[in-house]
Amino acid sequence: MFWSLIVAPIVTIDREERCVTLAGRPLELSPLLLRLVTHLADRPGRLVSRGELKGALWPYAERIDTERRLNTAMRALRATLGDDADEPRFIETVRSHGYRWIATDRAASAPRLGLAAAAALVFSLMLSSPQPRPAPDLTPTLTAQNAMEQWRRAPSAATAKQASTLLSKADADQPSVLAMRAELELGSEWQWSAAERDYRRALDLDPRNADARLGLAWLRANQGRGGEAIALVRELLGNTVVSGDRRASLGWLLIRSGRPDLAAATCGSDASASVNDLSCSHEALAALGRYAEARTAALRLMAQAPATTADIARVERAAATDGYSAFLSWRARHFLRPGAPWFQQAQVLADAGETRSALSALEQSIARREPMAVKIASTPSFDRMRGDPRFRALVDAVGA
Repeated sequence: MFWSLIVAPIVTIDREERCVTLAGRPLELSPLLLRLVTHLADRPGRLVSRGELKGALWPYAERIDTERRLNTAMRALRATLGDDADEPRFIETVRSHGYRWIATDRAASAPRLGLAAAAALVFSLMLSSPQPRPAPDLTPTLTAQNAMEQWRRAPSAATAKQASTLLSKADADQPSVLAMRAELELGSEWQWSAAERDYRRALDLDPRNADARLGLAWLRANQGRGGEAIALVRELLGNTVVSGDRRASLGWLLIRSGRPDLAAATCGSDASASVNDLSCSHEALAALGRYAEARTAALRLMAQAPATTADIARVERAAATDGYSAFLSWRARHFLRPGAPWFQQAQVLADAGETRSALSALEQSIARREPMAVKIASTPSFDRMRGDPRFRALVDAVGA
């Protein structure tokens, strides 16, 4: 008689009972982590992209950033399994792409031993193999993450206070917590020095923390220190597989850092690109004077919006520069969803040349302390307003 011995602990998923065990020990998993581990284990040995996971876990979150939420969930799952990202037994990270469930692969390749040899090896492993590490309590971090998402979707004094309270209960030495706290300090209170301090502390603890690195880069760009911002993200700029939300975010950062040339090379503009990618692309190309290409990206955006056939024809049939101007006018009237942030409205109006309306929208943005208002000094759309005393007073209010 022969046994197939699995050296790695066995993970068993009971879908009917909605529970997971590790080597016979029940694991305490939230519904989110249960969906995450099930999605991975159902695809053994297959690369599962970050985009696929975000779509499976948060199918109705098209307009919010799920990068941090996925990172936090993956850390929580690994901690519960006692897995190590550097020497994984269950979940292998494929950098910049996604993850692969490898426990089944290892089981399939395990040696088949006789009964006596298998029993001896099991006994030896019981004596020598370390047990899975106790999982740290990540509930406060996950709870704070949810509160941060609420604040990002509906920024207000109440949601900011709730997020701040919950962040104070999480591990203050965890890089992800420090990065969230810095984001809140800057976005809700415009505390530039405090945000910089916490971003730096997060990077001191984990130099590879992308959230902290991008957050500090954005802070630098919004202060007009574009060269320093680019230096912070140099590694990401050299990574040709950056995609999704992070690619568009990186493109917008490059525009605000004074490098539309790099932004045009970063943002997607093909037929499959997202609205955010196309928005970044047409702005970068227009800043470079490449109006024919900017119009092409704009037309693809209009098709996704969607725009009417007459509006698309008006942009398409005019000369490149005039067509792009017609697009900007259309965007000011039809693109933004109802209740869009005042800052976004100001940017769209400024691009269409409606300076007075843009200034009024900016004043509303500052009065409501919108998180996006920290970008006022670095947004190229407002270049024509920089000599206006009303605009200078708004920049001073934000403290950029």
